[in-house]
Amino acid sequence: MLADRQIEIWKEEPFGPAVASEILLDTHRILKRGKRASWLVSGGRDGEKVARSIASSPLLEGLCLSSLHIFFADERYSSDPSLLNFNRLSFFLDVLKGWGMPEENIHPFPQLGSAKEGAKAYEEEILSLGFGEGCSVSWLSCGPDGHVASLFPGKGLGRGLTTWVGDSPKPPASRMSVSMEFIQSSLEVFLVAAQKEKREIVEKAVRIWADPLIPATFCQGKKKSAWRFSSLTLPQTF
Repeated sequence: MLADRQIEIWKEEPFGPAVASEILLDTHRILKRGKRASWLVSGGRDGEKVARSIASSPLLEGLCLSSLHIFFADERYSSDPSLLNFNRLSFFLDVLKGWGMPEENIHPFPQLGSAKEGAKAYEEEILSLGFGEGCSVSWLSCGPDGHVASLFPGKGLGRGLTTWVGDSPKPPASRMSVSMEFIQSSLEVFLVAAQKEKREIVEKAVRIWADPLIPATFCQGKKKSAWRFSSLTLPQTF
């Protein structure tokens, strides 16, 4: 059973801080109940917006970052470091390390002989670390076509914990990704969008469920499904 969607709309300026505060407060509570927690993080402009807001939040103080692990929703298979989500989020990871997160708690996708090999190795790492039953909190940005992670419209949602694509509609063609099954195994899933060009797809997504042509419609968690949008993406009068 997955949690019902909870849709909230924020004005553009407070959007990032509001979502960041919610994620951090939820993580505080999760860590109080257990020995460790995990985040599944997303790149893209909106994912980076949330990451920047978390990095600058005073709520980071007091969060037991030595008990928090970071996983990535997807990664480009590329030899160009500038294209990798891991490097594009380095500002965020550096802040977490500065607050006490051990380097070994950060788990990027490996760049091996192929995207398929990298995705398979990532699944094995997730399982070996004991996170096969899902992450604590996942945040995923939604693309203008409705894709999340590297799960694109009409191309399947993956099987097992991870998957890969060799014909991504966005370059580079080869990408590694967690599966929708792994996303939905999270305790909490945040779907975030704050760009004006995403309005059309978000307006469609909030009206339907589980449409393979709009992967974002599958974004739900076991305990919480937090759909958070700015007023640029979804009018407050919706």
